[in-house]
Amino acid sequence: MIYTKLVATLGPATSDLETMRRLLGVGVNVVRLNFSHGSLDLHEQTLTMLREAAADVEHPVAVLGDLCGPKIRLGVVADHEGTGGMSIEPGDTLVIGREEVEGRAGRVSANYEYFVDDVEIGHRVLIEDGMLRFVVTDKTEDEVICNCTTGGLLQSRKGINLPESQIRAATLTEKDMACADWAAGHEFDFLALSFVRSAEDIRRLRRHLVDGGRGVPDLIAKIEKPEAVEHIDEIIAEADGLMIARGDLGVEMDLARVPLIQKDLIRRCRIAAKPAIVATQMLQSMIEQATPTRAEVSDVANAILDRADAMMLSGETAVGRNPVLTVNTMAHIASTVESHLVDQPGGTTGVVPDIPSMAHYAAMARAVRELVVDLDIRLIVLGTQRGEIARVFSKIRFDVPIMAMSIHGQTRRRLSLCYGVKALPFDPPTTYADFQVQLDAMLKERGLAESGDRVVIIGCATGAEPGRVKDILVHMIDQT
Repeated sequence: MIYTKLVATLGPATSDLETMRRLLGVGVNVVRLNFSHGSLDLHEQTLTMLREAAADVEHPVAVLGDLCGPKIRLGVVADHEGTGGMSIEPGDTLVIGREEVEGRAGRVSANYEYFVDDVEIGHRVLIEDGMLRFVVTDKTEDEVICNCTTGGLLQSRKGINLPESQIRAATLTEKDMACADWAAGHEFDFLALSFVRSAEDIRRLRRHLVDGGRGVPDLIAKIEKPEAVEHIDEIIAEADGLMIARGDLGVEMDLARVPLIQKDLIRRCRIAAKPAIVATQMLQSMIEQATPTRAEVSDVANAILDRADAMMLSGETAVGRNPVLTVNTMAHIASTVESHLVDQPGGTTGVVPDIPSMAHYAAMARAVRELVVDLDIRLIVLGTQRGEIARVFSKIRFDVPIMAMSIHGQTRRRLSLCYGVKALPFDPPTTYADFQVQLDAMLKERGLAESGDRVVIIGCATGAEPGRVKDILVHMIDQT
């Protein structure tokens, strides 16, 4: 079992049923649909196939919808001499205007109506994740004049970052609201909100969904703006989890700070008992190549050593040449690094969630941590209705798997982002003795335990009703 969860983005390279089955078969726990690309009709077709594929695997498969947010992009750029765009060199002037034009001869447009208003002289304009860089030297009522400091090929629809500018666009666009309604209506498990700047962005989306009368997916705040880092504690308190989106974050901030921010956010999420996803360019070279770079392997390993809950593949599985091989590669790295962690003395780490409403669960987790070390426990079995106890236990980073037993499919799917948790269906037993017999048979059948192994059982007699989890039982397989 791999403890760190795997998130894969679907796209043209993974749009058929057989490839989806193969992705899930090699261990993908959460599938991401990116609303920046494709119509809702296309996403509906993809979702139908995905759920058919998910029915063929034993583990629960969650669906994450990623909202676009106010992403600023270039307009159309004319193809100059077959290059696919317009070549810009250091020292060249680029004019970005309000009027929508086909970009040519050093003049382009952007899709953001307040571009000219929000950008000031001296501000940086970064295009395509900072591959092309400009500084604003002048502006008129309708145009911004920029000097190129780092050149390259300027192509249509590439993203624009304005790290010094105060953007007035709302974090949630009308398109985002429509996509969120659609996702909630199609029972998505998670919704990721792009370019979050404050907790109010999360509250606004939650209010919108509640007012719409639909179920609310768990809301994931994408951390990719400096303002989000500044307000991180209030964002974590309001969101159901974080995605550390290192692409835009590394453009908007000093790139050297990103690894430190990653470590800090993972730690804060563990204290808050909320999942942290590390994303962007993890195995980027595998979009084209069959093997990753050594630096990419180290990056994936570092996220695991940081004890992230999940790692996400984007273009690697959406448009890459080898999507299934890429997931296999990430899974192999995870398995290897996790084995090293388990082999270390005292591998179970000491971070215990600090949440007043879950203090009871945290106290139980501390007690179970001692049992795992002292009694050579094989695994932990939890009964849960909504998943809270499993989320708290997940943050301890036990050296043994956590089996979360729940009667609710939604709970099982939403635990797909929790490190070390394997969610299984659960029918409440008539008696506790009956449950132990059923549990022993199931664990042995799945190869999770053998006769004579010790397991810790918590809350399975009651299904872990809120406030009723009281007993910690050490049970030996095949001994009642």
